[in-house]
Amino acid sequence: MLVPDLVKALIVDDNAYARAATSATLRKLGITQIVETPTAPEALLAIMGTAYDVLFMDWYMPDMSGASLLQILRDPRFGPKGRLTVVMMTAYPSREVITRAKELGVTEILSKPFTLEQVSIILQRTLGGWVIPPDEPVDIPSSDDAFLI
Repeated sequence: MLVPDLVKALIVDDNAYARAATSATLRKLGITQIVETPTAPEALLAIMGTAYDVLFMDWYMPDMSGASLLQILRDPRFGPKGRLTVVMMTAYPSREVITRAKELGVTEILSKPFTLEQVSIILQRTLGGWVIPPDEPVDIPSSDDAFLI
């Protein structure tokens, strides 16, 4: 059985509010080993140094997109750390984006904004042995310039 407290999660999103909201959702599910990074290059460095179980990544980021990050991760030369579960998060889940993400090897696609239950279901499908908690509100950090993530 999966022990949420042992799951290592990495969140990469250029939006600080989106990172905080994703982190709060994961903590609500019992995941406490969470690293957040605002850029894909920083995420690559983190992955090279740590064996993460799941990566939650934004699709649209400046400097290096989610597509570029996936291309590097899924390249056989990246090694076994590139085979981690990748959950692509996007507020623009167009057919083109979904098709491209699947071609590049994304594990799951999560539309923003998302619910605790949606994240729980994805973790259950991808990591196995997950218990879906009751649908309770998630404490999401407030922001003066909050907007849909």
